[in-house]
Amino acid sequence: MTDETTKLYESAGSPNSRRVRIFLAEKGLSIPLVPVDLGKCGQHSEAYRAINPRRVVPTLVLEDGTAIGEVPAVPFVAGEHYSIADITALVTVDFAAKAINFPLPDGHEALKRWYELVSKRPSASA
Repeated sequence: MTDETTKLYESAGSPNSRRVRIFLAEKGLSIPLVPVDLGKCGQHSEAYRAINPRRVVPTLVLEDGTAIGEVPAVPFVAGEHYSIADITALVTVDFAAKAINFPLPDGHEALKRWYELVSKRPSASA
């Protein structure tokens, strides 16, 4: 499914942006992505401030102009169904391993099994 009037203002390196991209992929949704360059403080530009006065990334802009700049999570990690909490945990573990060189510690086999399983989902590459 695609929607050309809805847009996601996001940054490729932002964990919260990735959470939304994964969620959209899980739902089979494809919407235009509008890059916001955090390295150049693009979220502080006047143009972006007009979209989201709080200047947070990502921001989903709906067809009626409504801007949603929050990324809530529901704590049901490892429950019966894949959830936004699993997406949040995946993005957090990936960010910790790559950005601050903090991989999953040894001795946590259940966590490693979960991580391997969720990392194999097609949406995890979003």
